[in-house]
Amino acid sequence: MDTSKSGGGTLTGGTLEKTELGEVLRSAYRSRKNAQVLVSSRGEERSFWFHRGRLVSASSNREAQLVGELLRAFGLADESVLFTAFERALSDPGRGLANALRDSGAVAPYVADACVRALAEKVLYSTFQWSAGTFTFLPLEGPPDIPTAFDQTTATLLLEGLRRLPAVIGALPKIDPKARPILSPDLLLRYQYAIVTQEEAEVLDAIDGTKPAADVCLDLRILERLRAAGFVTVASKSSRPEESSAPGGVSCLNVEIAGTPPSPRMSEGLELHARLVWNTYRRLDWINAYEVLGVPENSQDVDLRQAVHERAKIFHPDNVIRATLGDASEALEALFAKVQEADKAFTSTASREEYDRTLNRGTMSAPVSFGQTNPEVQRQVAKANYQRARTLVEMEDYYPAYEMLRQAVEFDPEKPEYWTFLAKVQGRNPKWVRQATETLRRAAARLPESVEVWLALADACASERNEVERVKALREVLKLDPTNRKATKALAEIAAIKPR
Repeated sequence: MDTSKSGGGTLTGGTLEKTELGEVLRSAYRSRKNAQVLVSSRGEERSFWFHRGRLVSASSNREAQLVGELLRAFGLADESVLFTAFERALSDPGRGLANALRDSGAVAPYVADACVRALAEKVLYSTFQWSAGTFTFLPLEGPPDIPTAFDQTTATLLLEGLRRLPAVIGALPKIDPKARPILSPDLLLRYQYAIVTQEEAEVLDAIDGTKPAADVCLDLRILERLRAAGFVTVASKSSRPEESSAPGGVSCLNVEIAGTPPSPRMSEGLELHARLVWNTYRRLDWINAYEVLGVPENSQDVDLRQAVHERAKIFHPDNVIRATLGDASEALEALFAKVQEADKAFTSTASREEYDRTLNRGTMSAPVSFGQTNPEVQRQVAKANYQRARTLVEMEDYYPAYEMLRQAVEFDPEKPEYWTFLAKVQGRNPKWVRQATETLRRAAARLPESVEVWLALADACASERNEVERVKALREVLKLDPTNRKATKALAEIAAIKPR
């Protein structure tokens, strides 16, 4: 059977002689689908189960033969348990052992889960040694029915399986020593989460897009493992070195080095990470690509490319493995899809210009009738933006709130609260303090009868120590409201400290 691919690039079937197991599993991972990959060789069938592209378990129609060895390794060699587990494993591959252990009551549930996971890992890792057989990709309508899932990511499992392969004496390297390895340009593969060895981390750190494989590492098997897992690819002879805006080095990837102690502030970092994921996800339906990346629309192209890589790392689906994001599978998948869309939109200046032409400015767009904007619809849009902006500020998500308020002011400039709240949000950023004051000056020119605007301008001028303009704003307040206590008190304080 020849290897073939579906329309989306996923391998649908083939032989292990032509396509190694690592590539087969990596293809299923990239599909982001619920699936079963069925691998057959010499009468044995092994199933690899995927949930939304993540490898979650493995089973075999011959796993009953492994049950006795496994239970003895865990010190559970009671004959009745062995016999029951053996029968269950025969009748229900992948689930029989779990049911037998739980039903026996001989072990705690966590021990039963550990046994099942260890058996699944044994099936997975030993299959990497298969050099012959066939495979088939079978989509599933829903999540696979498995007793317990792997507690590691697909990349970590693949790397471990490849590490366990015995060295073949005299075998030629699979990577040309003169070839130029680069970090994968595929965001999904490049930013996989994995636990790597110190040697693997050093290789990832040495890849700069220019050095040949022989200069990156002496043991090309390490480089081959990283390529099989998807982190690394080999550049064609005609391709240019990787774009400078793409961050390089192991510190910019989504990996951890085995044996390295966690950062003292790791817990705080994970909480901030989770907050950013959920804050962005809850407004995903109405934000554009710039807002997904967390950058202003006038950003330089190089800054956009950097933001794409940063967000790809933060929103990568593999982050579901982190304790703070264990329930965020759907959110991460959706956010990462948006980052991939932004990656395509900002690939070049031409693609960015094309995207900008289709961009709706603001959360909602006012429909046009006979070429004229509907003022009532614009006011409704402005009100909706203002209300959403208040919610975003409560969540400390200031940039999208700023965009919402800027649109609100444009659509309905007669509302003083829109102007003052916009200035308040601008004032949160030390770099935007002067912009906040200028916003209030524009508001005062537009709404000279608004006490609220003049008071806000007076406060802004006080922050800038602009006493002349502050006094002028306070006097305007008293012209409109002679009994205004705040303005009266502020003017009295200014008079009291004036030098005589």
